[in-house]
Amino acid sequence: MTILARDGDAVREGSRLRGALLAGVALNVVVCAGALAQEASSAGDVETILVTSGRPAGAAGMITLQEAPKSASSVSRQFIQDQPAAANPFQLINLAPGVNSNGRDATGTGRGAISVRGFQSNQIGLILDGVPVNDSGTFNVYPQEYIDAENLSQVYIMQGAGDADTPNVGETGGNIGMVIQKPSDDFHVMAQQALGDNSLRREFVRVDTGDIGFRTKAFISYSNAAVDVWRGVGDTKRQHVDASIAHDIGDSSRIALSAFYNTAETYSYQALNKAQIAQYGYNFNFATAFAPTDPAANGTAQNDNNSANLNGQTLLQRSNYYKLATNPFENLVVSVKGNFALTDSIRLDVQPYLWYGFGAGGTAGYFSETNAAQLGGPRDLNGDGDTRDTKLFYNPFAQQQMRPGFLTRGKWSYGHNELVVGFQYEIGKLREWKPLLSVDAYGNPVSLWPDLYNEHVFRADGTVVRTQDQKTTTEVVRPFVVDTLNLFDDKLALSVGLQHSQINRSGINYLPLSLRTAGNAVAPTRPELDQGKFVPSAGAVYHIDDSNQVFMSATQTFRATDNSALYTPGVNLSTIQPETTVDLEAGVRHADEWFISSFTLFNTNYSNRQQSLFDVTANTTVSKNIGGVIIKGAEAEIGTKPIDGFSAYLSAAYTQSHLKNDIYVGLGNGSTVPLPTAGKQLTDTPEWLVSSMLRYERDNYFAQIQGKYTAHRFSSLTNDEEVPSFYTFDVSAGYTLPEALTGKFTTKFVLSVTNLFDKHYIGGINFGNNALAYNGVAANLPSYQLAPPRFVSAKMSVTY
Repeated sequence: MTILARDGDAVREGSRLRGALLAGVALNVVVCAGALAQEASSAGDVETILVTSGRPAGAAGMITLQEAPKSASSVSRQFIQDQPAAANPFQLINLAPGVNSNGRDATGTGRGAISVRGFQSNQIGLILDGVPVNDSGTFNVYPQEYIDAENLSQVYIMQGAGDADTPNVGETGGNIGMVIQKPSDDFHVMAQQALGDNSLRREFVRVDTGDIGFRTKAFISYSNAAVDVWRGVGDTKRQHVDASIAHDIGDSSRIALSAFYNTAETYSYQALNKAQIAQYGYNFNFATAFAPTDPAANGTAQNDNNSANLNGQTLLQRSNYYKLATNPFENLVVSVKGNFALTDSIRLDVQPYLWYGFGAGGTAGYFSETNAAQLGGPRDLNGDGDTRDTKLFYNPFAQQQMRPGFLTRGKWSYGHNELVVGFQYEIGKLREWKPLLSVDAYGNPVSLWPDLYNEHVFRADGTVVRTQDQKTTTEVVRPFVVDTLNLFDDKLALSVGLQHSQINRSGINYLPLSLRTAGNAVAPTRPELDQGKFVPSAGAVYHIDDSNQVFMSATQTFRATDNSALYTPGVNLSTIQPETTVDLEAGVRHADEWFISSFTLFNTNYSNRQQSLFDVTANTTVSKNIGGVIIKGAEAEIGTKPIDGFSAYLSAAYTQSHLKNDIYVGLGNGSTVPLPTAGKQLTDTPEWLVSSMLRYERDNYFAQIQGKYTAHRFSSLTNDEEVPSFYTFDVSAGYTLPEALTGKFTTKFVLSVTNLFDKHYIGGINFGNNALAYNGVAANLPSYQLAPPRFVSAKMSVTY
């Protein structure tokens, strides 16, 4: 059995028509529910987790003075608008201290990965307009899907830990929030055209209605993008719609309805180990040619598996054909936000939301007509009248996910005290399956979009053949309370918080017994896992004067076990422990007429660190407990206000990490062997990250250069394989046409070059246990996503 995440790694559901219908139904359901939630930027907002001082941003929107009692960074719209077209939120915060963002392509339309202080993507909470959008099963995130950058007013990151009212139960690390650019008070139309390398073409248009009466305003936007993969053959086609309508009730009360819809078909990038990179080259991807298969013939043993004829070049076999490595997915996020002033001192926030997704991550495999475990007995798969053949099938990991939920909280301000009491409830229905879909003689799958009810390969007993088939229901119940006391004329703010996260996972494994068995271990038919914990936090901010402040915090975090454990043979669910951390931070901040800066010391003590690793006994990749981990270090950032047109930004992060325990792995014969991991550094956690930006802006034009240094990273838990350090530079320049030429239209051109010096380096890492064989344990090689080469793009925007 294989447990995968969507995107060749993974999946999403649907037809376009179905997506449109669901969008309409979801909007009506949420509106009719009558539940509401407030605007993100208002005081007491459900989404306002990050608090800023209100001072102007420095370094062209790259740094803002924060007020939270823990580390936090943000980029504003001023910075976002001059980044390359189609940039996703992970790319936008890549210069922030402690952030290591690695995209698979330069445009941001492909899947991205991120690590922060040793926390991986699926350990970091991601929040869109107040809605938690991590996958309910694995907590994975897909930043290219959620919102167009033109509709962002801010992207923020809390590097260490969220607050008690953070709406996410899948994070032990920090939180990343996307705050939307709300409807304008006036009528506006903005159109943008972008072109670039790899046949990039992207169109974007946004219409703001302004006040349409009754203190109501709205916006809607649409984008359409297409770009070729930079290595191999294939492309990405993405369409996206963002919309919001807001009504000001009066007396500081408001309601807003927002919807975000995305549909994309993406050809994947092949992950390669170091030997494969050396053999095939930096630009290799999935195979671009497909050897045609022979017509079905009765009485002849036909085998589509041509790997034996390729002189060891297994990545060129039919199952590795690029058309069988796709990631079609569509998803919809809808929320209604209400912020109500009940009295002068009491406010109520309510936010119901819905997250829906459907699609597939393409993989392929060979299936013998005599495979009794898969088929229940000999079956004629190609219709030639015999059962002698081995056929190639498109075997995508398909997923359909529906997650309604709501957040509510009340805030009572009295004297120097502010008390917040809230509650989150969510119930996620996650259907995952791997069907067998036909492939024609030239490598084309019958469909890229799987259909749960229209498959044509059956077992001897009439049941449909699937290599994975499960349904997970995840129920989240999370009450929380936060109390803040302001003393000494508001110079000192003390806060304490407490939440109780309770997560119940119940599953149904539809696979037959033969496919739920590995060795002598059997995965249960109806697994269930309950996990819960009281999670406290405390923090303080003291303002020494108008320019300087000190802060400190202690926060415990909780992350439930992902759903792969429910379907893994031999896992004792009663012994599984959730991942937790204790995060300690202390720091200083400064802001004056010319500079904004911060410095933070941190120490994170992990318990039951979960990491995706290969299990020999189960013969699959599973989430494994690697024990305790200590992560500590320091982060700093500084940015200037414009000085004679120049502004600058610099951030640095130093991180030490080590594992506390040796990891025991199975040998496949019932025995286990410890790997020497105690004292080793955590994977994908560079000791040094240094980022910088220099910008010059005068009158109608600007130019800027961004640079980043990433130190070496280990890719195996035993630290016997590592990724070299690297540095990159990006440049951009822009010009706004004079008003004398354009009148009421504002026309702006931006030219961008990423990876200016065309550096070849490794980006994302798929971790391994040990790259070298050890004490009877076979090598478990890491694999890598190669970073994109130099990329040139240009965009022109016209605003009325």
